[in-house]
Amino acid sequence: MWQGSPAIINWLLHGFGMEFNSVDEFGIIPYIFSTVYVGVGATAAAVAIGLPTAIYLAEFSGSRTRNFIKPSMETLSGMPSVVMGVFAYFYIAPIVFVFFGGFLCPLTAWIILAIMSLPFVVSISEDALRAVPNSYREASQGLGATRWQTALRVVIPEAKSGILAAILLSLASVLGETMAVWMIIGSVTTPPITLNPLLPSNVISSMIATYIYSSEAGQTAQLLQSLYGAGVILLAMIGTLNIAVALLARNRAPKGE
Repeated sequence: MWQGSPAIINWLLHGFGMEFNSVDEFGIIPYIFSTVYVGVGATAAAVAIGLPTAIYLAEFSGSRTRNFIKPSMETLSGMPSVVMGVFAYFYIAPIVFVFFGGFLCPLTAWIILAIMSLPFVVSISEDALRAVPNSYREASQGLGATRWQTALRVVIPEAKSGILAAILLSLASVLGETMAVWMIIGSVTTPPITLNPLLPSNVISSMIATYIYSSEAGQTAQLLQSLYGAGVILLAMIGTLNIAVALLARNRAPKGE
């Protein structure tokens, strides 16, 4: 962290900058924007698929279906990121190009990162839903509510802290992903500050991977300091999310524990 402190101090004193060219301009704002943009988009896609899946597994599925999907999610979480990156490059990116006109762009990154973070959303949310006491369900259904009404109006509100923790953990994993993103994000020098997901972009993790072992890095101390400083910013972002998850888990714990 101390190696990145000169860059952090310079950004704080003179502004975080809008341009990055690895020679004399080391603006970090475009990278912060694109990192958050890619992370939030991928997490939103994972939640859109994973939360309904978790609700189905916890409230409606049989044991056979649950015993098939849960191990599948665990297997998916163990896939190497380089394998997922190769899969995205050869299969997802061409589909994005055919249907949307983009190729190596945030949309491709959203899809593969959503797939990679899906186990966090499904497994943790399902555990949070199943942790709600059955007495809540029985009381709701005893008053005439259907299983869907019970799930939506009773179970999910009671499990909201666990579900939110799953979402934050998913976001943290997406922000920290490097290899898969590096292969399919586009890796432009200065990512555009735009909401268009079809333009090539870049994120902090892939930017560090691009420049840290380059010949320029060995010659320019300011570039190295900027890379370490960017790493500190990324670490702070992920650390903040992890602290929020820990606080949610603490609030979720029963009183007396």
